[in-house]
Amino acid sequence: MNASIVGGGIGGVCTALALNRVGIRCQIFEQAPELREVGPGLTVWTGAIRGLRQLQVSDRWWSPGSKVDRLEVRTSLGRTLAITSLSGLERRFGVPAGYVVHRAELLRELAAGLEPGQIRCASRCVSIEQEGDRVIARFADGLEASADLLMGADGPHSVARSHLHGASKPRYAGYTCWRGVAHLEVRDLPAGTSFEAWGPGARFAAHHCGPGRLFWYATSNAAEGGADSPAGRKADVHEICRTWHSPIPEIIEATRGDEILRNEIVDRVPAKTWGRGRVTLLGDAAHPTTPNLGMGACLAIEDAVCLAASLANGPDVEAALRHYERTRQPRAAAIVNNSWRIGRLGQWESPVGSWLRNLSTRWTPGWVSSRMLARWLNYDLPQLHRAASA
Repeated sequence: MNASIVGGGIGGVCTALALNRVGIRCQIFEQAPELREVGPGLTVWTGAIRGLRQLQVSDRWWSPGSKVDRLEVRTSLGRTLAITSLSGLERRFGVPAGYVVHRAELLRELAAGLEPGQIRCASRCVSIEQEGDRVIARFADGLEASADLLMGADGPHSVARSHLHGASKPRYAGYTCWRGVAHLEVRDLPAGTSFEAWGPGARFAAHHCGPGRLFWYATSNAAEGGADSPAGRKADVHEICRTWHSPIPEIIEATRGDEILRNEIVDRVPAKTWGRGRVTLLGDAAHPTTPNLGMGACLAIEDAVCLAASLANGPDVEAALRHYERTRQPRAAAIVNNSWRIGRLGQWESPVGSWLRNLSTRWTPGWVSSRMLARWLNYDLPQLHRAASA
């Protein structure tokens, strides 16, 4: 059995690693001229950590990052609304609850586990066709690739998704996000502590991301299709957070302006059908989610393991793909829907709404938050075994 994977991000590379583990040959086709991951930082939570260990990825991937031990929610003026400790979750799950790592560093470590020649860059997929027991992918440079099955791991604007379900526009969440990495040490933000501050219609969060680095993001309500002001992105973020508590201004100031990314936040309403025939989707191609739970990359890693496990269990490709989809759809839909709701709550702009949100957050018992977090982060993956047909 051989497979084509469209998309060479974290989801696509993890899928190749998982298929390698069960003895299925595969090839990744990535449209960029080189393998790269757009974005400065991401969180890797419990289920994904278990997945990476199954993929036999060395624990070196987390050494440049930082473990998350404590999450704080604050007001924009610095008042603490909630604290959630993750140390109990680590003891309960038997693995660290979460790490914050740089996307490019994680992708580089993952790609190091692939076989030579498994990634073909500068290959932009333009069409997909199913013919009997084969799937043919065609690329802008004239290449055609035929395989027993195809996985679309090419993001929220997926060509594979369009082939299956027609072209459609993602759902705009109503706010824009700026992201960056600051190079500084903050004395009043201990190692392992992350925070998110809430203001009217805006948020700012910071996570340790290795020694001397902080991964941060800021959000602000905005009309769709907005652009940077003439002053530039760094000045725009400073303006959003100009009255916010320390160390937020210092974090922004310690970030290079040309390295700040700006993205409108989008997702899609969870779909009941992902694939058809010998084609399926995974990661953001299947279930793009807003980043409010930090679960986008985690879901893709979990998808990869579950997909490979389904394919290893029998020779019927279509039955295996549909089993994978049924297994993953409830969890993916729950994450997408809850992340959307949390984002809407965090972006409340009216003074009365913001006050009520802050009050309810402050009075929510810590055990309630910890239980909710455990339900989202924890996920038991199937064990990968070499396919009998390999």
